[in-house]
Amino acid sequence: MRILVTGGAGFIGSHLVDKLMEKEKSEVIVADNYFTGSKDNLKKWIGHPRFELIRHDISRPLFVEVDQIYHLACPASPIFYKYNSVKTIKTNVMGTLNMLGLAKRLRARILFTSTSEVYGDPLEHPQKETYWGNVNPIGVRSCYDEGKRMAETLMFDYHRQYGI
Repeated sequence: MRILVTGGAGFIGSHLVDKLMEKEKSEVIVADNYFTGSKDNLKKWIGHPRFELIRHDISRPLFVEVDQIYHLACPASPIFYKYNSVKTIKTNVMGTLNMLGLAKRLRARILFTSTSEVYGDPLEHPQKETYWGNVNPIGVRSCYDEGKRMAETLMFDYHRQYGI
């Protein structure tokens, strides 16, 4: 089995890679552009025969053959939202479209990681899954929040329409 982890050089992604490499016998491919992630997070796996690291911006299509996709790629820090808000939303929306297209073409399983930020500034605590949120679509953080919301919508629509 071949597993793709987008954003695998980031904090959460690199820990997922550690678990996959330690527990699985599968090949693990990481795609990351290092915008917020670091190659240092993966240094113990570089050179391992079941590991491949690709420097790639997922807002552009990626052509690999995989069975599973863990889609974690996205700058997740307000510092980066302010620095490059367009890149943040493109990574969420275009990156998710590209990963869904790859999953559809290969009939691969895909898992998307979202955020509680999709609820905005919640009016109830804790939020139930039926809570739709209290969002500001034009705020400084909206490139992240709304990008993740759109990515969630894309995931559900690809599931409904294509069974992904």
